[in-house]
Amino acid sequence: MLAQITIAFLVGLLVGSGFPFTPFLCIGFLLLTAIVLVGLERSGWLHSRHSSMLYAGLLVGLLYWTVFAWLSTPVSLHRLAGNAPLPITGRITEPVHYAPGRASFHLTVSQLGNAPADRHRDGTLRITWREPGRDLKQGDLVTLTARIHPPSGQVNPGGFDYATYLIRHGVDATASVSGPDAVRWLGSTNGLTRWALWRTVDEWRDRIRNAAVASLRDPARGIYLGIIVGQPGYLTAEVRDAFMATGTVHILSISGSHLGLVGLLSFFLIRHTCRRLPAQWLLGLSRHITSTRIAALGTVIPVTIYALLAGAEVATVRSWIMIVVFLLSVWLGRQEHLLLSLACAAFLIALHDPRALYDISFQLSYCSVLAIALVIRRPSDESGEHLPPSRSIRKRLEDWLTTYAWITGGITLATLPLVAYHFNQVAWLGLVANLVVVPLAGLLLVPLGLGSALWVAATGNATLPGTFLNQAGMDFLSDLVHMLARLPGAEWHVASPTLISIVLFYGLLIMAISLPAHHRVRLICFTGAIILVAWWVWSPRMWGQDGSLRVTFLDVGQGDATVIELPDGETVLIDAGTRHETWDMGRSVVAPYLWDRSIFRLDHVIATHPQLDHIGGLASVLRHFPVGHYWSNGLTRQELFYQELQRALRHQGLSESIAVEGEEILATGTCRLSVLNPAVGEQPQLSAPTNIGTLLNNQSVVTKLLCGPHSFLFAADAEAQTLSRMAKTDVSASARIVKVPHHGANSSLDEQWIRHVAPEIAVISVGDRNPYGHPTQAVLRAYEQQGSRIFRTDRDGAVSIAARLSSPLFELSRARATEFRPIRFGASMFHDEWLNWGRLRCQMGRA
Repeated sequence: MLAQITIAFLVGLLVGSGFPFTPFLCIGFLLLTAIVLVGLERSGWLHSRHSSMLYAGLLVGLLYWTVFAWLSTPVSLHRLAGNAPLPITGRITEPVHYAPGRASFHLTVSQLGNAPADRHRDGTLRITWREPGRDLKQGDLVTLTARIHPPSGQVNPGGFDYATYLIRHGVDATASVSGPDAVRWLGSTNGLTRWALWRTVDEWRDRIRNAAVASLRDPARGIYLGIIVGQPGYLTAEVRDAFMATGTVHILSISGSHLGLVGLLSFFLIRHTCRRLPAQWLLGLSRHITSTRIAALGTVIPVTIYALLAGAEVATVRSWIMIVVFLLSVWLGRQEHLLLSLACAAFLIALHDPRALYDISFQLSYCSVLAIALVIRRPSDESGEHLPPSRSIRKRLEDWLTTYAWITGGITLATLPLVAYHFNQVAWLGLVANLVVVPLAGLLLVPLGLGSALWVAATGNATLPGTFLNQAGMDFLSDLVHMLARLPGAEWHVASPTLISIVLFYGLLIMAISLPAHHRVRLICFTGAIILVAWWVWSPRMWGQDGSLRVTFLDVGQGDATVIELPDGETVLIDAGTRHETWDMGRSVVAPYLWDRSIFRLDHVIATHPQLDHIGGLASVLRHFPVGHYWSNGLTRQELFYQELQRALRHQGLSESIAVEGEEILATGTCRLSVLNPAVGEQPQLSAPTNIGTLLNNQSVVTKLLCGPHSFLFAADAEAQTLSRMAKTDVSASARIVKVPHHGANSSLDEQWIRHVAPEIAVISVGDRNPYGHPTQAVLRAYEQQGSRIFRTDRDGAVSIAARLSSPLFELSRARATEFRPIRFGASMFHDEWLNWGRLRCQMGRA
């Protein structure tokens, strides 16, 4: 009954999370649940006491979420601080994350500013420190001066919402500083405080990290730090992509699989050691405790040490809880009740932080462990543990391989919808890759690396012992995964399944597992689940070939990225945003949007000009999508981002076509995409550093799309000089929708050109709180005076315009308009909730 009550409690948490946005819907769900439970009672299917306990669990979950959310209301630190940089003092409260040239940490603020009492406020800041000058530890008191911002991120249809992610992890605001002296250490707590243990663990982790950085080369360095001390910041994008393609990306972080393998090895080693004790000792010991109980108790120690070395991150602690709860069930002789143990673990995790239900790491870990439990669930016989094995080694090995294959298949099937939804991928290769990679990493590389790490932590050595073995082992793992990733079809991307289809999939699986005696029903359920998987794998394109036109200006921060879907199915990508230290707009924004639209090939890619905020993300796009034609203005640069783009072009075997005025990029049906800039014969000189930005901007590839009654002008970063020339030559006249040039900068303001084009819609692709002050008030005023409706990606998120060629009408949608709004008590409650229902339908039907 505990498992059912836990499920009711978790459902109550989900209802509680939706109550502020759809209160009437949640109340209706509670009433309907009560009616169903009463009906089950009267029909004899459910005892009244059980019914009451289930409904009580549902209500307790709802109330618990409400209270937790109220107590966890974010502090508006950025509003208290204002826009100017302020001195900030606080204490580091979580493990510091390191990467080459960068450190990030959470700071519990104790004071903002220098003196005013009203600025002594609590709150959590996420600090990014570039070029750090020293190692920091939990419990350290530090001070710095920085400008505070609210959590923010890009808002795109179906995209990852980084701002919500930070808020769910307790971050109230963000800030960044640069330079070795930007963060000043004020001291740390001494004596037996709650920080003493964490400081000791952090000292161990710093020793291990510094030794690994000094001893190992990439990619072994990044893999070692990821799987041994939970520092994934040293992993390269290439390594991550290879592990993702093979379905083994879970290896790169200390997850439940790592803790489980360490626990498994420790458990069998301790139990085996106990069984090899002298017979007299073993007999005396068995009067008080069995070898299995000793192993269960002893396994807690290495698992806990490993979790601490990983920094006791939230995801690691959740896995630790699940393993410890299972070991407790073994101690109590209830290991056959593994599902009950999982229910207890889920209850404890949700009790600690109910927001874990929306965390992808919890969802994947729990589904994986649940799949393992369902595969290996069988009663064990404690009394027979001392009997010699009756089967041959070969038979036992065959049974082990069979069970392991079933486990791998079960995990892949159980997590397939979640991986497809969050990562746009079906990792079918994981069925084979995990059979090799997991034993290699878990049974060889993790024990070897963990042994080296413990030696460094204990002795303080500056280098890792067994450097050669660690380097060779990690390199072999990397080479193996890269070899598997190069297999045809290994990287199989899909459109994100709809939430409705995911719920249906898990419902069919639960019915198939819960009804073992009803063979026909099980067959129907499994068949339905397989059909859903086949549909997801196929991911047919349901739009774009029905005579409709769609142009989407993606939110890529301070940069540009535009996707054009033509009525005949052809697709065009203009730029792909920028690339930061840890965030590639091409990989994290543009590619997921294309996959969600079931676009797996690009007919044309246009790189308007070689600046980071426009083509920084193109290399990632080219690595993941076949491309028909690649266009640019022909200018070359020596910067790293441009050289990486050239390597991606060579890898794909693409030749670079030069776009000049009068060139027609495509002509299909009634649609024409033509080039308006750069002018024919212009050969700019890029040697002068004072005006290289202006020269690049004025050489931007400006294009115009005519499609029936609809016209779009994509002005890239063209400045006033180029705009004036185009206005005089009359090549850009009359465009209904304009992508405002250069993010709304004053240097691209030409009022004559704006009057010449006379756009109905002006879209500004711009980053929130950008340091350039884009868009300027003068630019906004000029378009407003022309009567243009202005949309901005920093405020509206992605802006999409859909139209049919048979009508001059078009439909404009904003990604931020699909975000839920809290319902306030008043006369408009029903109307506000009705709007949220529409947003819910959009999200439930996300493809």
